Amino acid sequence: MLASIGSVGKAMARPWSCGRGQRRPGQVAGVFGVAVALAMALSACTSAQPSGSAAAGGSQPASPPGMSCAWPTELGVQADNSAAPDAAAGYWGQPIVASAGTRIVLSGRFPDARYASLSVYTPGGVGASLPDYRIAPQPGSLNPWQHAAPGGRFTVTIRPDPSPGQANTLPLPPGTTSQHPGYLVYRVYLPAGGDFSDVPLPVLTVQQGGAARTLPACRSHNASAIFPATAPAAGTGGSGAAAPPPPQLEFYKPAQSTNNAGLANADTAYVYAYLIRPPAPDVVVITAKAPTFAPGSHPSPWPARGEDVRYWSMCVYVGTRNVPTVANKLPGGGTDYGCRADEATRLNAAGDYTYVIGSESQRAAISRVPGVTFLPFSAIQASRVYLLILRNMLVSTSFAHSPQGVTQAGDPAAAAAVMGPYYPRAAVCPLATLVAKGPQACQR
Repeated sequence: MLASIGSVGKAMARPWSCGRGQRRPGQVAGVFGVAVALAMALSACTSAQPSGSAAAGGSQPASPPGMSCAWPTELGVQADNSAAPDAAAGYWGQPIVASAGTRIVLSGRFPDARYASLSVYTPGGVGASLPDYRIAPQPGSLNPWQHAAPGGRFTVTIRPDPSPGQANTLPLPPGTTSQHPGYLVYRVYLPAGGDFSDVPLPVLTVQQGGAARTLPACRSHNASAIFPATAPAAGTGGSGAAAPPPPQLEFYKPAQSTNNAGLANADTAYVYAYLIRPPAPDVVVITAKAPTFAPGSHPSPWPARGEDVRYWSMCVYVGTRNVPTVANKLPGGGTDYGCRADEATRLNAAGDYTYVIGSESQRAAISRVPGVTFLPFSAIQASRVYLLILRNMLVSTSFAHSPQGVTQAGDPAAAAAVMGPYYPRAAVCPLATLVAKGPQACQR
């Protein structure tokens, strides 16, 4: 989850040109900054309207219930499918409306999953995070990201006065109100068995004025979220006039202000690219070297020798207001979401991947090409504009080629210089060329 659901794609003071000439951005209120502002503006050129319900902007759910029950909001591709979620992740949100003396105690069991974290956010979007491997277990228990053993229990306290480096504490967001709450977010990636409903959610106890109140579990998790206020887009200098975006299919690191807005994950580094869907005979080919990782959907000790990242993925998002992940119903049942996690990506003997983005009608032909991984364009959305996001999560200090090391935002050349062979290179290619000559014939 990267951005504010409510503010992505808001109106711009000066629209983009829909012709072939140079496109100039106007005022942008969306939190993706240049990348999503471009997607929103260009999607207007196709007169695209979201289809369906929550995944494309249906009716708004009820207002957040504040602190009346625990975990009223669930976000993800199988829930609201908004704000560019990763299909491998589940996100649970708890609004925080509390006075300065309040403490919130979380008590839970370490999930059986690849990754988990707890994060808090102020009404202004500034956050603090506690990733799984830094959470101390309760006495007599073990943390499975610290020791190769079944996980036990933990207790984490959100308090107004945490000491620097204090274990299992997060700062209480200051200045919260019912209209501008803070947020606690629980993230879980790749749970064992793949069913997010089996993830045990921590119990929340609110302590205030000598009294303690354990919040009952919410009966449903479909409450809307009031996302934090957003920062100006990259290159605006606070004026709101966004800088011109890079050319399509060139990956770049988004501005820090973009990632600080909304409910971004502090453990993840990103590079973005946008693309205009090519004509039907063509596909999009993306190649790069893959970082190393420990596969599976169970905890493993971190940091670990020989592992560059805890998790990485490539996802395709539709350039409509809610920035949903591509989600196509399959003839045999089920849904193909436009994300491929690391372990679902085919690698060659050198550790390189090749993604091919195409339509459902092209899936069979693409899948027969040796060594490639198919990613879908939307079968239902009219928008021709898409956003691509490469994620690197929990990057090892010994891995120097992650987006995390890129210091210059909005510059594909700067990203390529740091990432080297791990930088994704993309090109539009006729499907006939791909099938006849292979992916190498498609690269510029």
